[in-house]
Amino acid sequence: MVLICISVSCEIIAAWNAETGIRAIETFIFRQAVTFILAMWYYQSQGSKLTNLQRNFLMTLLIPLIFGFSRYFIPDPLAIKVNAFFYFSTYVLWILQFKSLGAEFKISKFPFAYFLFIPLIFAIPFLYYFFVLFPMLNHGNKVLVFLFALFAASTCVYVLFLPTTKDFSGRHLIIFGIWLTEFTHMMQSYYHFNNEGLFIYPFARILQTSSFIFLLIGMTSYCRRNSRIIIEY
Repeated sequence: MVLICISVSCEIIAAWNAETGIRAIETFIFRQAVTFILAMWYYQSQGSKLTNLQRNFLMTLLIPLIFGFSRYFIPDPLAIKVNAFFYFSTYVLWILQFKSLGAEFKISKFPFAYFLFIPLIFAIPFLYYFFVLFPMLNHGNKVLVFLFALFAASTCVYVLFLPTTKDFSGRHLIIFGIWLTEFTHMMQSYYHFNNEGLFIYPFARILQTSSFIFLLIGMTSYCRRNSRIIIEY
């Protein structure tokens, strides 16, 4: 945890001080280091033999390495398309993980009042898309970002249907981690399309790293090897 905090701090300092900001080689190195440390932390905490579920989650921790490379080596128009593909892949992997953990839409398993919040949660990414991002986008990006909002909204809702267990904190850390990740994606999309990266970048990186830590701890706690709720496909 200390190493992660030091790496994030160095990344933010490098972004502020370098002439090229978030595209500086120092920023790139520390950003990749944070992602790699998170992945190694999870891998070492799970033991040497990973289940399909654990491998899929490890993949979601490693995918941000690709975002770092695309931002540094690929021109922005192409990087947006490449990153969109891998963002979609991340959301699909999360949904598959939740399904493996027994998530399913069953009214009988949850109180009716629980379902009253679902339309609001599902609508938030679309409201942000139409009222904030839509005026900034060209026609091609409008389609990509709309699909992004659809995948994000579906994931934010589906995670709510993880089975309740005695491990109260693990389930709620996963839910909070997913929601915080989506909030971070909103911040990142704003500074990317509005060209105000250096103002929002430190907050987005701190929140993004925190969201992965919440997810990592939640998944480790919730997905114990002896858990009977895990369904392997």
